[in-house]
Amino acid sequence: MSNEEFVFLAEDAMEKASPVQIASPVSAAPWRILIVDDDSDVHDITELALDGLTFLGREAELLHAYSAAEAAELLKVEENIAIILLDVVMETSDAGLRLVGHIRETLNLRNVRIILRTGQPGQAPEMDAITKYDIDDYKTKTELTRNKLFTSITTALRSYERMQKLEANRAGLEKIIASSNEFLSRRGLRNFAEGVITQLSGLMDVRPEGLVCAIGNGEHLDLIDEHAQNTQIQVIAAAGRYRDMIGQDLATLQSDEINAALHECMTRKETVFLPGCVVLYLFVREGYALAAYIGAPKPISNLDQHLLSVFCGNLALCAENIQLVEKLKHRAYVDELTSLANRTTILDTITSLLKDPGQQPNSLVLIDLQLFAEINDVLGHSYGDRLLCAVGQRLSSVLPDCIVGRVAADLFAVVGHSDILTQTSIAAIFAAPFNIEHFELPIRVAAGSTELNACAQTALDCMKQAYIALKRAKSIGFGQIIKYDPELAAITRDRAQRLGDLQMAVDRNQLEAHYQPLIDFKTGKPCGVEALIRWRRDDGELVPPVDFIPLAEYSGLIRPIGNWVAREAMNMTRHLHDSGFDTLRVSINVSKVQLGADDFVDNLTTLLEQTGIAPEFVELEITESACDMGIDELEILLHRIRKLGVSIAIDDFGTGFSSLSYLDRLPVDKLKIDRCFITPLDDETDSSRIAELIVPLGHRLGMQVVAEGIETAKQAQKLAEMSCDIAQGFLYGKPMPGPDLLTWLQNFTPIAAEQ
Repeated sequence: MSNEEFVFLAEDAMEKASPVQIASPVSAAPWRILIVDDDSDVHDITELALDGLTFLGREAELLHAYSAAEAAELLKVEENIAIILLDVVMETSDAGLRLVGHIRETLNLRNVRIILRTGQPGQAPEMDAITKYDIDDYKTKTELTRNKLFTSITTALRSYERMQKLEANRAGLEKIIASSNEFLSRRGLRNFAEGVITQLSGLMDVRPEGLVCAIGNGEHLDLIDEHAQNTQIQVIAAAGRYRDMIGQDLATLQSDEINAALHECMTRKETVFLPGCVVLYLFVREGYALAAYIGAPKPISNLDQHLLSVFCGNLALCAENIQLVEKLKHRAYVDELTSLANRTTILDTITSLLKDPGQQPNSLVLIDLQLFAEINDVLGHSYGDRLLCAVGQRLSSVLPDCIVGRVAADLFAVVGHSDILTQTSIAAIFAAPFNIEHFELPIRVAAGSTELNACAQTALDCMKQAYIALKRAKSIGFGQIIKYDPELAAITRDRAQRLGDLQMAVDRNQLEAHYQPLIDFKTGKPCGVEALIRWRRDDGELVPPVDFIPLAEYSGLIRPIGNWVAREAMNMTRHLHDSGFDTLRVSINVSKVQLGADDFVDNLTTLLEQTGIAPEFVELEITESACDMGIDELEILLHRIRKLGVSIAIDDFGTGFSSLSYLDRLPVDKLKIDRCFITPLDDETDSSRIAELIVPLGHRLGMQVVAEGIETAKQAQKLAEMSCDIAQGFLYGKPMPGPDLLTWLQNFTPIAAEQ
């Protein structure tokens, strides 16, 4: 190679107005420039030409490769190379261009700037090749004077710097977007904060290095109080050389400068610009703030300070939204009142245990508090809330190795090792009363438990099993703790099947109204009928009322069923009147579930109007259990019914142990003696005396007395002697469909009146 190719050295010596700047002390990292040429003289002369120069305030670090293959290997391991001065002709005539393609397409180095050089002008690449391979400049070695080389490198470095900033900004935005998608799990918060560092560094034109700190611990952060002592500031995110500081308390950092800067920012609650750094204050809302420390070797201009303030405002809004999502996530998995796990967390825990059960068997226990609704009513909801919190705290403290949750109003769940969650241990937890507002309150519970094993396919299956056991415990009585077994499931499935069948029976009109005659003891003639419900299956089999009436009451089906029976009974009574039996009354059984409906009286009024039956021929039979709705409410309701002209009877009297004072208050027309007090009349046992007491009691209260379940003449004789008013039972007639009843009435022979 001739010396003519490097005349720039001589020419530059005569150029007094050279733009080249002599190096000045700088702290920024040097630009990395790779020289790729198969001629070692080119390396030496280029290094000599660039010696002592600075580019955009930074020195240059030169790397060397003597073939395209060597350059390719070097580029695999070296980072942050800004410019490649590349010879076109090396191993082959197009080795340089092939290397460019490898750099862009294989190594995917898009930001590095490439300046092609060649000592053979005839080997110049075509224009489409320069465009295709993103080449910044092409020069023959003879035209590269020192000044021109400086100019080409400076221009390429500006382009490289812009691309690096764009990439840093893009990376920062991606991290912020990714963190918003994660909605701030702990990992998401750090990722968001790291994105903040990258974005701010890009705006400030510095390397993406810094810290993001927050006051407090965990998700709930408090602002620093300038008068507080030993205030904790925690590094929640870091980038660059500070990355190892994540999670540390600021007090433990080995940097007084950073410590002082962050404390000043948090204390002043504003962004501070200090020599060598900027600490940006991100106010989210009262009680929540972040501080971002970014190294800034150059002073920040007023314009950039304004831009940073605006940018920080946007970041603060983003952080506020993220914190809101944190709260929503917290509420999705934590019970707000007690701060215990909620139903979702319990189900997730069970799912994890089913997948990886471990060596010890685990159990789920559901615990229900006795009379919690009544406690709320009597002592107030505030007291009830405190009680729920106290129960949760006791469960958590006594069972520290278990997951304790609240899955419904007063329903708690505990998941843990089976040897811990025994019937004895659960009972012992509630042995001592709870002291709420200086008042000791004993609490009884019912509990159901189930083993968490492979037999249950899902967490919901386990929850259902424990709930089945709990329902069984509650049916036996509070204070019971029942463990699930398959027989309980079979009972539950059977009840569910029967409930489904009952619903279908209602839809398919399989229910029938039967009527049992009532006989006046004095006249020996029928004085009325009692309407009774029957369920006839498709095969003709009759289902006993005792098998489906409780189920209908439990499910709420009793309301539509009761309305249907009442309509049928009133229509049948009108038909009997039209057939000549115009003195007969109809008695209709009404459950406490029906009475509890707000529209009960309105519906009764509508039925009377639609069927055209006079109210005095209708009687409603209620049981003593109706008093459960409250004696005051029941008294008001019965007075409303009586005001319509409908009479009222107490059915199964003597079996509910109601207070006699209730009986004196309620507007009742008849008492019906339960059959359990009628049967003993045959044997004249001590139990027969109950009937002897009820009859005069009813008369003393101004009521008629009805004896039901009479099956023998002896029973009828004794009741007549007691002056009982009305008889009912198989001795006179069984319950029968409407047409059969009409035939029975037409063929009835009056019974001689008993004295």
